Formats: sequence, C-alpha cells, structure tokens
Amino acid sequence: MKWSLESLRGRLIAGMLFMFLLGLGGAFALGPLERQAQAIRGTDYFLFQDPYQDILILLPFSFGAILLIWFVSGWSLRHLASASREAAIVGPGNPVARITTERLPEEVRPLVNAINGALDRLTEAYHAEQRFVADAAHELRTPLAVLGLHLQRAKLGGTLHWATIDDDLAQLNRLVGQLLDLARKEHARQADAVVDEPVVNLSRNAREAAAAVFPLAEREGRELDIELPDSLEVRGRPDDLRDMVRNLLENAIIHGRGRIRLVGEVRSALGSGRQALITVSDEGPGVAPALGEAVFDRFRKGSPDSVGHGLGLAIVREVVLGHEGSVEFLVGPTCRARIMLPMADAPSSRS
Repeated sequence: MKWSLESLRGRLIAGMLFMFLLGLGGAFALGPLERQAQAIRGTDYFLFQDPYQDILILLPFSFGAILLIWFVSGWSLRHLASASREAAIVGPGNPVARITTERLPEEVRPLVNAINGALDRLTEAYHAEQRFVADAAHELRTPLAVLGLHLQRAKLGGTLHWATIDDDLAQLNRLVGQLLDLARKEHARQADAVVDEPVVNLSRNAREAAAAVFPLAEREGRELDIELPDSLEVRGRPDDLRDMVRNLLENAIIHGRGRIRLVGEVRSALGSGRQALITVSDEGPGVAPALGEAVFDRFRKGSPDSVGHGLGLAIVREVVLGHEGSVEFLVGPTCRARIMLPMADAPSSRS
C-alpha cells in the first residue's frame, strides 16, 4: 500500500513508529540502571516491583501515544476548517470559487476534487441558464414590439392585417421553438454520455432531414443532391442528429445560392478510429476565415438583414459537441460545412 507523509495514514504510522522507537530506547536505557542496582544489592532488583512494573512502564507510553495521535490527527486535519470556509462562499454571487486541495491529506483530496468537479458542472449549467434567459429576453423584445405596433395600428385604424400578424406570430413561434430546442440540446450534452446511446444509421437520419427540407428548397427554386452511403453507424440520439443535418440544410437553402449537395462518407483517422463525415455545400460564397468558431455563436447572423434568428448553427454545434464530434466551415470559394462524428466502433473520448 502506497503511503506518504502527505496522508493522514502515513503521519499516524510515522508517529506510532516514533513511539515504538522511543519505548525501545527507554527499555535499553533502563537496562544498565537495573544491572547496576543488582550489583550493589547483590540480589535481583528492579526499579519497579511486580505486579506494577509492566503497568508503570506501559502507562506513560500509552499516554504519549494518545497525545501523539491527537496531535497528528489535529495537525493533519486543521486545513479542513479553511476548506469549509472556502466551500461556504460558493454561490450565485461567486460561482467560480473552489476548494483548495494543496494542504489537505491525501485521503480527503479525491472527495474534494469530486466536489470541485460537481461545482464546475453546476457553474456551467448556471451560466448556460443565464445565457439562455438573457438571449431569450433580448431576442423576444423586437418581435414582440413589432407585433404590439401592428396591433396598435389596427386598434387606431380599425383594420387588422391578418397576414402580417400571422407572419409575426410564426416568427415568434419559430424563435421560441429554437430557443427551447437549443436549451434541451445543451442539457443533453451536459447530462448524458453518448457512449451509452444506441447505434443509429446517420445516413437514414440525413435522408429524413433532407426530405423534411425538400419543400423549402423547392419553394426557393433550389436543387438538392444527396450522396450518402447505405449505412453510417454512429452512437447518438436520432432526433438530435436529424435536427443537426436539417439545420445545416436550412442554412444552405436560406443563406446560400445555387445547387445544394449533401454528401456522406467514412474516413479513417490515425489514432481515433473511423469517422463519419457529413458535408453540406452550396455555390454561395464561403464563410470568412476570420469568423472562425464565432459563426456558430447564438444569434450570430451573416448579415443583420438576413432571415432567421441565428440559432440554427448554434443548434448544430450543440448536437455535434454532444456526440463527441466537430464541425467547421471549410475555406474555399464556395460554402462547405463539414461534420465529423466518431463511428460506433471508434473509441470514445469519454471512455
């Protein structure tokens, strides 16, 4: 068993060894005195006569051992009080505070590390909730104000423009639906391990997503080509994977130009097993490299006048991260978004 003076066990063992050596030294020290007394008296003589000799020798060393254990345990656990004070200040006003493990005994450190990890996860969820509330309040303000303005005009003029109001309500419903969908996917990413999810056919999910957006592509006069293998097996949540591909396709239809292609393939990556690749491309201009990951931020729109709320790509990123994959826009003259997900037989990064 591995131990060191950093652990309470090691310190107690070292203290008991010290007491044993002290007692052994005391026994050797008393031996010459007893022999000298016997030589003077000419008979057997002990400093302490039976039956009290053993008891009187044992008592001081037992009392010393108790004192040593009390001192070592108190000295080793003295930093628990400061750890309790550090834990007491963790809260909404100070969510980043953590318990220091440097001066704690080794036996206590795994528990403190687990508590700090739980606090990290709670802090992440707390910040995600704050972002959700702030974003929802910010984005809902404008369509609600527009809808209120239309109703005021109708009240003053006596005429309701139902087509305009229907459009406003449709925009509100879409925004609220996307916000709730994004919140659900963020929660799923934080709470669930994809390694425990069933094996699904990503090709089938992608075809279902393409079928869902085909009426939109037809209405916009866009062609949609699909090149998918019969099977791309990954572990994950089928509904989320379908939403991931659908949002990418809708982004290409609404913001892109020309023919849209949905391509799937398998690629072997050194050290990480096989990867399932999904690429959605169109003939519009590519995303500027300077944007980088910012293009996947919430409410990030290529143009302030563009249609939508800038949540589609944020939903795509949440699903990809929740499935231990990656997503990026490739640099080039045309717009190409590529998703990489580990195949079902690939090692999980969380395992």
